[in-house]
Amino acid sequence: MKQIGSWLVLFFSLAICLSLSGCNTVNANNGRPKVLRYAFSPNSEQMEGGQLRRDLMQKYLQSQLHMPVEVISVIGYGPTIEAMRTEKVDLATFGSLSYIIAAQKAGAQAIAAHGFADGSLGGYRSVIAVPKNSPIRSLQDLKAQAKDIVFAFADPASTSGNLYPRVGLLDAGIEPERDFKKVVYAGNHMAAALTVESGKVGAAGFMERMITTLVGRNKMAPDDVRVIWTSDLIPNSCYAVRKGLSEELKNQIQTALIEIPARDPELLAHLNSLSRSPARGTKIVAVNDATYDGLRRYTSKVKDFNFVEE
Repeated sequence: MKQIGSWLVLFFSLAICLSLSGCNTVNANNGRPKVLRYAFSPNSEQMEGGQLRRDLMQKYLQSQLHMPVEVISVIGYGPTIEAMRTEKVDLATFGSLSYIIAAQKAGAQAIAAHGFADGSLGGYRSVIAVPKNSPIRSLQDLKAQAKDIVFAFADPASTSGNLYPRVGLLDAGIEPERDFKKVVYAGNHMAAALTVESGKVGAAGFMERMITTLVGRNKMAPDDVRVIWTSDLIPNSCYAVRKGLSEELKNQIQTALIEIPARDPELLAHLNSLSRSPARGTKIVAVNDATYDGLRRYTSKVKDFNFVEE
């Protein structure tokens, strides 16, 4: 696990230069940047619709905050975390696990998430799947054949593409880096699902709804992969702000996000279409750092789990 942490630091440094080159936020003394920069990663969402999302979100935030807004699509959670740490991003969407990392590494502060009208937070699940022609039908089968299996996680900083399937494997007595022939990271959920569908790996862990997404896009048939394990419910991704912003601006951003359903139904419909998951909910609700404490306890199940270099 320590090797993963070192790899992430190198990855962060390289990827952020490529993803956000030329980006330079200049902050005023009052904690209000001249341009608010919002970053989202399409890893956890459909890759289609990115430009429409940028346009709608930019228009909405500018109208509500009365300031220039730049919306950036970043490939991978790592670059987004590093961008916030170096004050190149002020607002970002993080997966649950990547938020915990961002809170520790970059001082990110969760302010909102997709949920339900009663104020409760929605969620999603992780799966471990094998190709349809695989003889493996359970985690115990996977354990018995582990030495011959190349296993793919989606993204090192992904909740449903690394943490939860990793804990599922550990609970079944499988130590991934020790027991599998090889462990790889596909880069995102879509790549992980397609890699196992094509038979390039023997098994993979990724977000459950990616199967529905790919079937809906005619990228695979419903039975092209066989799910052998499904996780408990994972709390939804969140919107988080950079700690250096003024409290006034943080509150304004939180209010703007929570009011998307009432003020811009088109934007909400587009955000929900990216997910295609009823568990995402129909509202945007207020959250804070403590909302993700349960997930922090979950990480304690993984020995030496720490992607963040001190």
